[in-house]
Amino acid sequence: MSIAQDKAKGRVLLPSTIDPKRYDLRLTPDLVNFTFDGEADIALECCGENIKEIVLHSKELCILDATLVDTTPVDGDVVGEKNTKTQQAMEIHENKKLTTVKFVFEENVPASSILRIKYKGFLNNQMAGFYRSSYKDANGNSKIMASTQFESLDARRAFPCWDEPSRKAVFGITIVVPSDLQALSNMPVKSLASNSHQKTEVNFMDTPIMSTYLVAFCVGQFDFVQALSNQTLVKVYTPPGMSESGLFALDCAVKTLKILNSFFGIDYPLPKLDMVAIPEFAMGAMENWGLVTYRQVDLCIDPNKASNSQKQRVCTVVTHELAHQWFGNLVTMAWWDDLWLNEGFASWAENYVSEKLHPEWTMWDQFTTGHLSYAMKLDSLKSSHPIQVPICHAEEVEEVFDGISYCKGGSVVRMIRAVMGPQDFRNGLSTYMKTFAYRNTETHDLWKCWEDASKMPISEMMKSWTEQMGYPLITVTNEHWEAHQVTLTLSQEWFLSDPSAELTDEEKDKKWCVPIFTCTEQGVQPDICFMREKTATLIVPLEGGENGGGWVKLNAGQQVPMRVKLTPTMLERLCIGIKNKTLPICDRAGLIMDAYALAKAGHLEPTALIQLLSAYQNEHAYIVWQGISQVLLALDSITMEDEDMNTRFQSFARILVKSLYQSVGWSNKDDSDGHLTVLLRGIMISLLKNFCYDDEDVKKEASARFEKFQSNPDDVESLPSDMRTQVFQIMLKNGGEKEYEQLLSYFQTTSDVAEQKFVLASLGNAPSPALKARTLDWALKDLKMQDFFYPMGSVGSSREGREISWSFFKTNFEAVRAKIGKGSPSLMDACIVNCAGSFCSEEKADEIEAFFQDKGLVQNARKIAQTLENMRTNAKFW
Repeated sequence: MSIAQDKAKGRVLLPSTIDPKRYDLRLTPDLVNFTFDGEADIALECCGENIKEIVLHSKELCILDATLVDTTPVDGDVVGEKNTKTQQAMEIHENKKLTTVKFVFEENVPASSILRIKYKGFLNNQMAGFYRSSYKDANGNSKIMASTQFESLDARRAFPCWDEPSRKAVFGITIVVPSDLQALSNMPVKSLASNSHQKTEVNFMDTPIMSTYLVAFCVGQFDFVQALSNQTLVKVYTPPGMSESGLFALDCAVKTLKILNSFFGIDYPLPKLDMVAIPEFAMGAMENWGLVTYRQVDLCIDPNKASNSQKQRVCTVVTHELAHQWFGNLVTMAWWDDLWLNEGFASWAENYVSEKLHPEWTMWDQFTTGHLSYAMKLDSLKSSHPIQVPICHAEEVEEVFDGISYCKGGSVVRMIRAVMGPQDFRNGLSTYMKTFAYRNTETHDLWKCWEDASKMPISEMMKSWTEQMGYPLITVTNEHWEAHQVTLTLSQEWFLSDPSAELTDEEKDKKWCVPIFTCTEQGVQPDICFMREKTATLIVPLEGGENGGGWVKLNAGQQVPMRVKLTPTMLERLCIGIKNKTLPICDRAGLIMDAYALAKAGHLEPTALIQLLSAYQNEHAYIVWQGISQVLLALDSITMEDEDMNTRFQSFARILVKSLYQSVGWSNKDDSDGHLTVLLRGIMISLLKNFCYDDEDVKKEASARFEKFQSNPDDVESLPSDMRTQVFQIMLKNGGEKEYEQLLSYFQTTSDVAEQKFVLASLGNAPSPALKARTLDWALKDLKMQDFFYPMGSVGSSREGREISWSFFKTNFEAVRAKIGKGSPSLMDACIVNCAGSFCSEEKADEIEAFFQDKGLVQNARKIAQTLENMRTNAKFW
């Protein structure tokens, strides 16, 4: 049995005897009654005998008619349509559970045919399939637009189809719209025709062969900005009157296409690239080929008010989606168990391209405290899953659109590049793209291309990282320091955040092929040690001196998803590197995050963690403070269960935070602040909000800036966008109903969605239980589905608020479920984490587990399990 056949065992797929080759779709949306009429002509090839049934996917569509047209060549000529034989479907059977429709015909399905289907559908409000959104036009009037979100299983909500990634076909799309609206799709417009009903028939050029989940169309009123990237026309479409807000994203896209054309050695294959801001959108963005759709806040930036963090966010979202135009669109995974081939690589590429566009952002250092940190937090749980997770039913894929597929996937891509070197890495990818263009692949195809390029056993090495969940803990079990070298004895085991987790003998024996990168004060060592067994010996050269001078850092550059348990001597030496800054930035960040994870898992005494934190008292690097901030906030949350412990910890944290406060301050004193300093100031004020919000100086400064903001919300000099959320939160924590009403009023009057998001992240910080409860009620009743979970997080993150948010969730569970409806399961995930994720006791974990037991949240089961496991692990920390 081949690798592909073995992996395919157990998958629930449509019959392979009939294959779609081309879809001709005609859709007529009705934006008043929220319906659409559809016609689908699907060119088929049948490779079986005595086939009288055709089964394809269909969901929430009303099938009106199905006709099969025989197009089999006769005597070498293709029979013209007028002379072709047709047969009507005798029976039409819908299976709502499997979301399929079966057409039964009296005669056999011919070798070549066209299946002609007429149907009706609904423009739902679930942000899935072909759905509707509301927006304001240039005059402030409410309008409706329609757009699509098909990944992973919702193309079947817009047209009957073979909705599986390997069933690629060509798509010819026609949209009939009112003449005052625009229609967009994957390809450029081929022709326009007006009819007598004040409608325009927009016919688009044929697409390349592609998967159904990448088909897209939008209908509405748009403004746009445009530019050329080599020969590709790039446009950014915005709501009316907002075209200038697309300029930053446009610039990113134009430059990104040039970088990726060169990197892959294959030019972007479509004649145009459109990027569209959608007013209501479940995710950050969707990589539809040639028509990339975005949540508005992740594409549109006010050129006068945008924060540095907004700019970075838009840049990384754009670069991520454009990387998909090759990795995912041109070359597509064969089945959803290789989703990571799409998302892991795009997560790597967003940092690669952003680093090229903005080297001053040091994106690879930020990767350490961003993607890598999140992946390792999630993957330290027994309820995690491998990067390559077997998927039998396609619906299961919704559970793996998570930090493992995206962030761990991106982390192992980064690791393999560090092992192979950039040139072999790139050569292998270029070969992969050219070999499999317009086709489907599996993970082993990528390994083979990299093996051929590097002559290294990539498949053997990477199997341990993608086919088993978790990552290793490397422990230094012995050390011998000499004048010119240190000899270290290492062991490896499965790292789990729960120190009491019970393991089978097989689990105890888990091991990884671990590349060990090392660095000393003299820099990164050129040799890589590959640890394939449970133990290894490593010799690291030193500059010299009594007992071997200086420090040694394992996992230099944080290139590998692993934790490292050092000896007290190594940790003591590294503290010198922390204090004198000879230890590189990402390693200083990685060291403190490792120490926290080790302490939480029982591998390091909490007192040793606090002592290590003290070494960072004069730290001023943004990336390091990202790591410190994560540790401080996690410790603050965990110690909430013990008021005395929490009070003492907060006193310690204030010392660290005030030290940063003294050096960074609230404003740029000499116009020398760079991107990272601005972001550092945002972290500092966020920590002030947590640990020093009642400090008189902090209250005074925040109040003065908030007052100026009230006078002029466009004054970004007095209250820069990078600190608005934090200042809003400080004002609310020290204030009351007056400040709450001021911010709520601002939310309702501003049209800037980024500014609205600042408010949503703040309102839950109001001090009174009544205002917290009011925030939750308002979010559920009045906010759009894409936003209503944000205020839940602002309420549920505090000691006072978590009980309020959890009680609200329990009482209003059915209303929450109804609001989400058939939308993305990620929305319910967000509600669960925001309302229930901040507790740190066994008792509360038991209560939450019991609550969800009979709620039937099958697609949220993994997120619930991860939340509960993390809660119970936190409960064991002290």
